[in-house]
Parts: sequence; C-alpha cells; structure tokens
Amino acid sequence: MNHSLPSKLIIKRSLPVVILLLVSVFTLTSCSKAPSSINNTYITRLSDTLNTSPITPVVLEQLKLTRPSVLSESKITLSIVELAGLTRCRLNILISEHNNQLGKTATAASQLKYQINFIQSADNCLNTLDDNTAIYSKISDAKNQKQAHLMHYFNTMLFKEPELNRTWLLTSNELSMQPAGYSDTVEALTQLVTIKKQIKSQQFSQVNTDSLFNALEQLNKYRFNQALIQSARQQIALNNSATKFVKTISFGDLCPTGKNKKEAKIISNVFQKYYLKQIQPYQAQLTGYLEVLQPLYNRLWFEENITVKQINYLIDENSPNNLLNQLKGSAVDHVVWWQKFYKTCEISPI
Repeated sequence: MNHSLPSKLIIKRSLPVVILLLVSVFTLTSCSKAPSSINNTYITRLSDTLNTSPITPVVLEQLKLTRPSVLSESKITLSIVELAGLTRCRLNILISEHNNQLGKTATAASQLKYQINFIQSADNCLNTLDDNTAIYSKISDAKNQKQAHLMHYFNTMLFKEPELNRTWLLTSNELSMQPAGYSDTVEALTQLVTIKKQIKSQQFSQVNTDSLFNALEQLNKYRFNQALIQSARQQIALNNSATKFVKTISFGDLCPTGKNKKEAKIISNVFQKYYLKQIQPYQAQLTGYLEVLQPLYNRLWFEENITVKQINYLIDENSPNNLLNQLKGSAVDHVVWWQKFYKTCEISPI
C-alpha cells in the first residue's frame, strides 16, 4: 500500500514561499531550550536510533564591515570676527558647540547629526548675508562640501555605532521563541532608511536628526537584528547538515520489503516530534521576520563601500541565495527527503 503525505505536508518548489509543514495544526510550543539545541536533539535521536554518526554543521563565518576611508581635513576656516557675524542666524552656536571638546569626541551619529544640522541652518544663514562677502562664500562652500560627503558620514555611523555594526557579528544569543522588539526594530530601521533616502535624493531639509538617536536607542534596547541574522544563519547550517545526514540513510536497510519497519516508524516519530512540532514553526517565525526586515537591510547596507561581499550576498533581494531564500530552501530540501521516505517506506505520516 502506497501512502503519500497529506495535502498540508506537500511542498511545491514552484511556489515563491515555502509552505511550512503542519503550521496550522501544530502551535509553537513553549520551551526554555535554545532553538539550536532542539535541532541537535532531533539529529541525536535520529543518529542514536540508526546507530550512526551525525554530520556536524558548518561553522559560521564571521562577517566584518570594511572601515570607511578617512576624509581630508576641511580647509575652510572662520575667524572669531566672522563667527560673531553669524549671530543673527545662530549658526555660530552650532559651529561653536561642534568645535569645543565635546564636539571633538562626538560619536559617529553625533557627527552625522551635526553635518545635517549645519546644512539645514546654512540656507537660512546665507539669506541673512551679503552674497559678495567672504563669509558668504565660506558658508556656501562649507555647505556644499558637507552635502557631498554626507553619505560618508552616514556610512561611518553604520560602521562605528555598536547598535548597527554588531548586526553582522556572531553572537551566543539566539532569537527566542517569543522575542521582544520586532515592531520597534522595524520602526527604527525604517527611520534610518528614510534618512538615507533623503540624503541620497538631497532632501536635506526634510531630515529629522532627532530620529537618528531614537532609532539607535530602540536597536540598542532589543538587539533584535543581530539575534535574527545569527539564528537564521544557524538554522540554515543545521538544516543543511540534517539533510546531508538523512541522505546517508539507506531505504533498503531502513524499510526492507516484507520485513519489520520498527526503525522507520521510530525515526518518523522523531521527525514529527522535533522537526514538525518545534523546529519548523520556529523557522516559520524567522522567515516572517526576514520577509519584512531583509528589504530594510538591503536598503541600508547593500553595496555601500563599508559592506563586504559576504553581507551583500545575504541581503541581495534579487539573489536566489540571499538569507531568506537560503532559509526557505534549506527547509524545503530537508522535507523533500522525508516525503520520499514516507512514500518509499509506505508509512503513514500521521
């Protein structure tokens, strides 16, 4: 008798989104174990049943950003008299604050904020000055120079601010089954993407510099991005090693025709208990987060001069091998083997 998987288990490769097994049937179980430990238990139970050694997942590669180039010092200087002449437009206060000791030790985000605030204030200031004067030319040249280098300061913020650069670093923290901070992270990244878009399109007057620090505060509070990327990469490695392992199993030994299928039934129970009921719902959760956040990662980081090819590879929206597609594909590949198992061994999956 030939048993096929029920309709809720069928995976169609032609569909753009992986159809996750039994998600509507099995709810995500509350569990204090790290998700990766459930994967390890799953493979250990399979290998113990079959008395064979599992395949070790590949070690994740550390992803590091490339340090931005150093800008040459600006040769535009203002005398004390010229600075005093800017009192009416209050640009003198902004420049003085930036030039004091606090300004010299400002963070990359504070430096970016200053550049934007200068550009925004310069237009108002220029309207109060005689365009034939040296001070007018200096402020105009300084504004143009800052506009030209603004993306450099933005990328320097991405590189230096820990709330942003640790996004790509390996961590021992996995995303939990019920994580906090998803919506706040989406909002924070959306704010940063908006600022970048405004800089790229030279809509400098529309930039809300206060949102820079609001975004960084939210990212620091939850550290959601780093945990999500780490967990997705880890699940891909675990899926791939699990698939390589099950492909070493001989159907002829596991379910010989006309003989006892005890081992086959045991590993079927292991698959359902660990992979279907716990691992797949967790991976569906990661997939849902990535479907929203990966486009934001792309708009923020993709092919900037600080972004290495390994990161570009993961966030390229047009690549079949980006992080989201790798996660979906590795899950599909694993389930396809189990579909073949149930069909060949003629065991009902339920």
